Amino acid sequence: MIYQKENYYHVFNRGCGKESIFQSDSDYRKLINKMKLTKDLFEIEIIAFCLIPNHYHFILYQISDIPISNWLRDIFNSYVQSFNLKYKRTGTLFERNAQPRLITSDEYLIDAVHYVHANPLKHNLVIDPNDWEFSSFLEYQSGKMKMASRRVLDVFFHSEYSYMESFKAFLESRKFDDELEE
Repeated sequence: MIYQKENYYHVFNRGCGKESIFQSDSDYRKLINKMKLTKDLFEIEIIAFCLIPNHYHFILYQISDIPISNWLRDIFNSYVQSFNLKYKRTGTLFERNAQPRLITSDEYLIDAVHYVHANPLKHNLVIDPNDWEFSSFLEYQSGKMKMASRRVLDVFFHSEYSYMESFKAFLESRKFDDELEE
């Protein structure tokens, strides 16, 4: 896929053989820190993210002509090198290159953000998404954005229809049980 300026993308990948790509809380924090430090340099907005033991999901917005793939390569090349060194392993960590999906409608964008935030529930990691710290869910819930962009909150979620009401409706619809398709 050719990433293009001013578009949203759902990007995901998983570990080889569905193996863990995060083995400790410090692994999650290392990647989150790298994401924070580099997103502005590569001129992308992180709309939503979720890191779980064997895969990740990002909803990203490409601000400039710098392709999202450059940012992904930067954060994951350094992450894989440190992961391999830490765990005394060699070779690839991921099953394949990141899988991007162009988001072409507002409905798909909102569903994608909800799907990403529901991932810890879908994979039975927690009962309450508030208990999973390695996603942007808590930022959306509080409105205090530390890494995620306010773009979706500001455009789609006003006081009369909050993000949490929309997320609850998404969970009740059981859409997160299926793979997200446009």
